[in-house]
Amino acid sequence: MKLILDEEAREGAIRVDRAWELFFETKSGIPEGHGARLIPFTNWLWDELGKKAGYLNRNSGKELTLAIPAFGQEALDYLLRIASFWADEVHVKKKGGAISGNLWRKPVVNVFDDNTLDGAERSLVGKDDDKYQRFFMPLLGPGRAFFRVEEISNGQSAARYHSHSEVDEYYLILDGSGTLRYHDKDVPVRRGDLIAKPTGPDATSQLIADRGETLRILDMEVWHDRAYNTKDLIHNPDFNEIILRGPGWGGLFPTEALMTSEDFRKHYDEGYRRTKDGGWVPSKLRGHKKIREKTQH
Repeated sequence: MKLILDEEAREGAIRVDRAWELFFETKSGIPEGHGARLIPFTNWLWDELGKKAGYLNRNSGKELTLAIPAFGQEALDYLLRIASFWADEVHVKKKGGAISGNLWRKPVVNVFDDNTLDGAERSLVGKDDDKYQRFFMPLLGPGRAFFRVEEISNGQSAARYHSHSEVDEYYLILDGSGTLRYHDKDVPVRRGDLIAKPTGPDATSQLIADRGETLRILDMEVWHDRAYNTKDLIHNPDFNEIILRGPGWGGLFPTEALMTSEDFRKHYDEGYRRTKDGGWVPSKLRGHKKIREKTQH
């Protein structure tokens, strides 16, 4: 299979140019940093290529055209990366120009080398005063995994003390040392340690750089489904908060507002309204013959 990224749209081409403008609200640029819109765009393109390309697709022909805008180098580097998963040959045809040689890109990133990055890799680097992050997804495809390298300055942490309901999370210590909070235990960690936090036991963890040096980690998440199909509950015990994330919902609420399953089953058919502090007040809404009467705090 040969893929042609063509600035002159042709009949039957995958309209990347139209999709790019729709997802990014720009004709040819790429979002700075880890643009959240890269993920849905890549999901869309991945599915389109899956219908028409790939080694096991009996309907795939010898050549497929993607209509593209006049991309800048970073955006073009990114699209070449994604296209290279689906074909041995990836070529670019500029408007009014000849077809390039094979620009196929290897599906490889180096987690140690931050200096010789191509345009696509540079666009996924985020920096602030306390933290350096280099995102790899969806550069490596839009599957169920998420990878990033993160440098944590001394005295800082990688994230809040937290657990996930729909994500298996792993950390590889690439350099430095620090402390792993895991449930109620503090565990020293150092270069080469691989830390596991699968869902199921509601494992709660946090990595802290507290040993006088920068901690460099590879953060790896494996979602139970592709991200746009997954709803995840994140629990932060230190702050008594639960975060909702996923398509169709998003927000944060205090754990005090949770109702126990026993209470829920016993009073579900009664009329009452939950309050922010976890209590309830009676409610005479239609359809509830029985009204819950006592106020709870």
